[in-house]
Amino acid sequence: MTKIIAEIGLNHLGNYNSVVEYIRELAVYDIYGITFQVREPEFYLRSDKKDLQLSKDEYKHARKEVGMSGKLFGVAIADSSMINFFESIGTDFYKVIRNDITNKELISKLMSTGKEIIISTGLSSDEDIENFIKEFGTKNVTLNHTQLSYSESDCNLRAIDGMRKKYNVPISFGSHCENKNVLYMSLCYNPSHILFYVKDYKFCSDYSGKVYPDDKHAISLDQISDVILNINKLSTAPGIENKEKLGNKIPEMNI
Repeated sequence: MTKIIAEIGLNHLGNYNSVVEYIRELAVYDIYGITFQVREPEFYLRSDKKDLQLSKDEYKHARKEVGMSGKLFGVAIADSSMINFFESIGTDFYKVIRNDITNKELISKLMSTGKEIIISTGLSSDEDIENFIKEFGTKNVTLNHTQLSYSESDCNLRAIDGMRKKYNVPISFGSHCENKNVLYMSLCYNPSHILFYVKDYKFCSDYSGKVYPDDKHAISLDQISDVILNINKLSTAPGIENKEKLGNKIPEMNI
């Protein structure tokens, strides 16, 4: 069954009260994990990004909140200097973003943790992926097929199946498409995980008028119940490649 990961990312806008509300809202749903995003230090030096950072203490408390919810705590990380800290608080899995599949220092440190690592390939070439596998192997690795586009025509969902056959590793799907139906369509290709961003303005009243870092493609929490229910129901629909005689499961139907 496809695992669902809800990505808070940076959509907490640096507001820890929002972090808690997100986690508690997501806790009631049948999902695998919740992720936060930690960018490289230079990112937070930008005037429009400086307020998006959480403190180490806030991450500690967030990890505890996620643990109490029964979900796994994940970090999409671009700062290798923070890995030891996240290991110390018991991070369950990591995600590699952008084209950091080529960041050998970051990848080496993450691989040494022995944790599950989901590696985004949205900006990666076949050569990048092949070089990564050659140097680091595939133990505990999931490759995440994604597209850095809001358009359905750029999703290339068939790549999920193609990448799995080519690289012989689990392939997840992370959507940046505005149309959430793409999430359901991806299930036809049996992704190991589905990742999507979440947002909700009601948790950010102090930030009225601000746009979420991941906005257009994020799913609002007032819609998430139906999305998760549909993904979990539809994840069994692809079935197997061979035709199987199931018999009549519709009692009132006369065949």
